[in-house]
Amino acid sequence: MEGEFRARADDDKGFMKFQECESCGTKSARWSFVGNLLAAIFKVLLGTITGSKGLVADGVHSGADALSSLLILVALNISSRPPSERHPFGYGKIEYISTLCASLFLFVGASSIFIDALHTFGQGVETVPSNAALLATLLSLVFSYLMYTSNKCAGTQLGSPALLADANESKADSVSSLAVLLGLIGTKMGFIYADTAAAAFVSLFIFRMSVEMFFQGIHGLIDTAMDKEDVDQIIAVSLEIEGVEGVRSVKSRRMGQKSWVDIVIDVSMKKSVLETHIISGHVQDLVMEKVDGIAGVSVSTFPINKWGLGS
Repeated sequence: MEGEFRARADDDKGFMKFQECESCGTKSARWSFVGNLLAAIFKVLLGTITGSKGLVADGVHSGADALSSLLILVALNISSRPPSERHPFGYGKIEYISTLCASLFLFVGASSIFIDALHTFGQGVETVPSNAALLATLLSLVFSYLMYTSNKCAGTQLGSPALLADANESKADSVSSLAVLLGLIGTKMGFIYADTAAAAFVSLFIFRMSVEMFFQGIHGLIDTAMDKEDVDQIIAVSLEIEGVEGVRSVKSRRMGQKSWVDIVIDVSMKKSVLETHIISGHVQDLVMEKVDGIAGVSVSTFPINKWGLGS
C-alpha cells in the first residue's frame, strides 16, 4: 500500500544564514534600481558633455540595468507571496522570468553600444574626452562594485536567482566602467580610438552576460533540480527517522528562492496505515527543519518485506 502526504509551505523557514538577509534583499533591489537610474543619467549626461563614447555606452548599460532592476524588484514582491489554491507551488518562478527580461534589456543595450562604436570607427573621432570623464568613470566603478557586493551577498544568502542576476549586472557594470577608464587613459596617451574601443569591448562583455543570464532563466523555468549535496542531505535526514528502511528516490524542483521535494521512502509492510502516516509526517518535519531552502515536501511510502524486497 502506498500513501502520499504533502507538507505545506513553511514561510518561517528560509535559505539565509541570517534573518536580516530577507530585508536586506528587498533593500538591495530598491537601491539597485535607484542607483542604476541615477548612474545612467549621470554617465550619459557627463559622457555627452565630455565627449566620451565609452562613458555614454556605460550609461546606456546602467539604464538597461535600471529597467531590469525594476523588473527584479517587482518579481521579488510577487515571489514572496504564499502559495495559493491556484498556484500551490508558490510564485517563485517569476524570478526566472525577470532574469530573462533583464537579459533581453542587456542585449538591446549592448547592440546599441556596439553599433555606435562601429559608426565612430567608420566616421572617425571628432573630439577627445576631457579630464572630467576620468573622475566620473572612477566614481561609477566604485559605485558599481559596491552594488555588486551587496546584491551578491543578499542573493547568495536568500538563494534568489533574481538578486544574483542583478548582482551579475552590477558586476558587468564594474567591468565596463573599468574598460571605459582604461580607454580614457589611452586617449590621454595619444590613442584617440581607445575610448571607442573601450565602448566596443563593453558591448561585447554585456552580450556575453546577457546570454549567460538568458540560459540561467531558461534552466530555472524547466524545473532545475537541487544540488547533489542538498539531495544527499535530504536522504541522510530521512534515514534518521525510525521506521524508514531506505530512500527509494528524491525528486526536486527549484521554485525561485526555494525548492519543492518529492521523496519516496521504504517502510516495512508490517507497519499499520497509522504508523506509516506518522513516519511520513516525521520525514516531512525533519527535512523542513534541517535542510535549507525547502518550501514543501511530499512523501510517498513503498512497502517492503523484512528482506527489503518490494511487495
